[in-house]
Amino acid sequence: MPMVNDEPKRVVSLIASATEIVCALGARDRLVGRSHECDFPEDVKVLPVLTSPKFPVNGSSYEIDQRVKAILQEGLSVYRVDAEKLKALRPHVIVTQDHCEACAVSLKDVELALCDWSGSAAKIVSLRPDRLADIWQDIRQVARALGRESKGESVVAALRARMQAIAEVSATARYRPRVASIEWIDPLMAGGNWMPELVSP
Repeated sequence: MPMVNDEPKRVVSLIASATEIVCALGARDRLVGRSHECDFPEDVKVLPVLTSPKFPVNGSSYEIDQRVKAILQEGLSVYRVDAEKLKALRPHVIVTQDHCEACAVSLKDVELALCDWSGSAAKIVSLRPDRLADIWQDIRQVARALGRESKGESVVAALRARMQAIAEVSATARYRPRVASIEWIDPLMAGGNWMPELVSP
C-alpha cells in the first residue's frame, strides 16, 4: 500500500456504494469514517458517522419527497457533513459523489467542509455513474486513489464475468418475465441509469 508521510492511507467514504468498493478492493482496514447510510459490510457500522440528513426520514414516500424538494428549492444542501469530526480523522482520501444532491452527500458539501482545512489536503474522489461502464470506471478511480490498480482491474473483471454468466443463463430461459424497475413509490419514479442494463439480460 502506498504511504503518505510514512503513514498508510486513511480513507473516508461518504456514500454506501463507495464503502463497498473500498472493501471489495481489500482496503477495509484503511476506512476510518463513513456516511450515515453505510452499513455493509456489517463491520463498517463501528466506524464514526460523518453525515446526517437535514430532514426527518420517517413518514411516507410522498412526505419524504416533499421534505427533500422543499430543501432543494431553497438552494440548500440536503445533508450535513460533520466538518470537525472529518478533520479529526485526518483522511488522505475522501470518496463522495456528484451524481445526485438528493441521494447522498454531494461534492459541494465535502468541499465546504474542507474549505478552512489548514492541514495537508485530502484527495477527493467523486463518483458519477450514469451507466454500467461508468461504474467500472469508478471502481478503477477509487483503486487508483488507494494504490490498488491491479486489484481494481480484477474486481471489475469478476463483476463483468458474473454478469455475463447471468446473461448466458437468462438467454436460454423459457420464461422471460416482464420487469418494472421502480426507484421511488410516490411520486412514481422509474429506475434509470444502469438499471435497464442490469434487467436487459
